[in-house]
Amino acid sequence: MENGHLLASMQVFISVVDSGSFSESARRLGLSQPSVSRQVTALETQLGVRLLQRTTRRISLTEAGQIYYEKARVIQRAVIEAGQSISGYKESPSGLLRISAPHTWTEAKIAPYLGEFLALYPDIKLDIRCNDRISDMIEDRLDLVVRVGHAADSSYIAVPFGHVRLVLCATPEYLQQHGVPKTVSDLQNHNFIAYVNYKTLILNRDQEQQQISVSGSLVVNSVETIINVVGQHVGLSTLPDLLIQRQLAERAFIEVLPEYEVGLKGLAVDQVFALYSSRKHMPAKVRAFLEFFRDKFK
Repeated sequence: MENGHLLASMQVFISVVDSGSFSESARRLGLSQPSVSRQVTALETQLGVRLLQRTTRRISLTEAGQIYYEKARVIQRAVIEAGQSISGYKESPSGLLRISAPHTWTEAKIAPYLGEFLALYPDIKLDIRCNDRISDMIEDRLDLVVRVGHAADSSYIAVPFGHVRLVLCATPEYLQQHGVPKTVSDLQNHNFIAYVNYKTLILNRDQEQQQISVSGSLVVNSVETIINVVGQHVGLSTLPDLLIQRQLAERAFIEVLPEYEVGLKGLAVDQVFALYSSRKHMPAKVRAFLEFFRDKFK
């Protein structure tokens, strides 16, 4: 008898003992009386002992049946408690939610809404680890990983948060002092704030692609620092549009050569997405985070 059938027969046996008869047990379980009788007989056959003494008037436990009944009740309670212990994960958002996300994206797109999220879901506790490395969800015991680029790992489910477009930009003050680039070649006359290891711009327009190497007074591995320095009128840079929405809307940053689609050679930046391990049995806490922040990223 397979474990699943064994557990089902055990539950039927407990019901028969508790109700005092096969017929009453069948009524409670919504089964036929012959089905209940067959399952108890099959359980006895599997165990190799008689559990119940049957007469025309009543049933009673054998000595082995009494021992098995007591152990079976413990197992039954454990199964019920196991289900109850995770019921909140399926029914209402609760429990500890462990997330890994890049520093800059956490500061710009997650942190401003954490108060609202936690007020909306008071039974969720968040543990957010800010880092830009690729995290191992299993080893690091993570529920979600927020990343930017391509969702290439097919072992995880990727939920898009938003499309990302790189914007070539500078402040009006910088452009007023140094001039507004009119062509791609004009960019070589400007100071660039570059992300480390990515100093070649790719510019596409009308199926025509141009590449240009840029240089400047600062190379840094922090997008947040680049945003800050560009805001100090130091130079041009390429930045994800979702991180500078406010600056663009307020005209604090001006897009340069907007007719071109801009990229950085070797750097994949096309979408923000969240990874989780499986669609099956998604905890309510994970679903709540995905639905809430997917709207915020938009």
